[in-house]
Formats: sequence, structure tokens, C-alpha cells
Amino acid sequence: MAFLHKILRTSVYIVEDDRDFQRVLKQVFARGVENHKIFTFYSADDLLEQLKSQSAKKIRRNVVIISVSAHAKETNSVFETIERLKHYLLNTHVILLYNPGELENDEMEVYKAELIVDDIIIKNNFARLRIQNSIRRILSRDDFEWRRKILYFAAAVAGFFFITTLLLFLIA
Repeated sequence: MAFLHKILRTSVYIVEDDRDFQRVLKQVFARGVENHKIFTFYSADDLLEQLKSQSAKKIRRNVVIISVSAHAKETNSVFETIERLKHYLLNTHVILLYNPGELENDEMEVYKAELIVDDIIIKNNFARLRIQNSIRRILSRDDFEWRRKILYFAAAVAGFFFITTLLLFLIA
């Protein structure tokens, strides 16, 4: 099953308005994630426009790293923007980045951020490491789910052939 990461391509969408931090994130993915494509955007509006113009592939894994300050203009918060992105992208994992003081606890309780977002990371000196670890955790969890599905399918096929062989043996 080690070849599974080669089957599932990973698209990484970085939505960040800070050019320096965006460059740092590109370096993280240049070293940390295999078989991926990186797309960078300065606002969520640009990403939504591109997603509307093209169709997403169903077998592709999508990781969206979005900053709180880069939410779409027609939405009230970053959580509404994430819900719109999940409408266009299937199999999507979201990492939310924020500066200290950008998120309020009331807003997170209202939108149930723990259900929408996989990880919430504060932008500081350790953000790069936390993002890298979060991506590894997300990809390994996703690979585990795919491996489990393949294992169940293989067990069903083996069971079918076993029962067929048993019935043919008893009939003959």
C-alpha cells in the first residue's frame, strides 16, 4: 500500500495575503509533501473564480491553507468562505491561519469551527512546523481511510471466490 500516495494526487491551495509567509509555505511543501501541486492565491475570491471556471477531480485530495484575513468579499467570515470552497472541492482538508487577535471565541462557537476546519494555527515562529505536521497528519489519516476501503474490497472479493469455490466443490 505504499504506492497509494502516488495514486491520490494532492492539490494544495494556499490563500494568503502576506507574500513572505506564502513563500515560506511554498518551501514547506517543496520538502514535505510528495506528489502534490501547489496553487497560491492572495484572496479567496481569486480561488473561488478559478474553481468556478474548472471542475475539480474527484480522486484528488485537496488541502486548503487559508488565512482569516483572506476571506471572500461577498461572505461575512472566513467560515462561510470555507463552506463555499468545500462546495467546489471534494475531499477537502482545511488549515486555518490567523494572527493573534483576529479570531474571537464567540465566532468560533457560532460556526462550529472544529467541524469545518481540520487545524487552526496561529502565525508565529513555529507556524511553519505546525503546518508541516498538520499536513502529514491529514495525509496519513486520509491514506489510512483509503487503505481500509481497499482492504474491505479485497476481503469481499476473497470471500466471494471462497464461497464460489466451496459451492462448486459441494455441487461436483
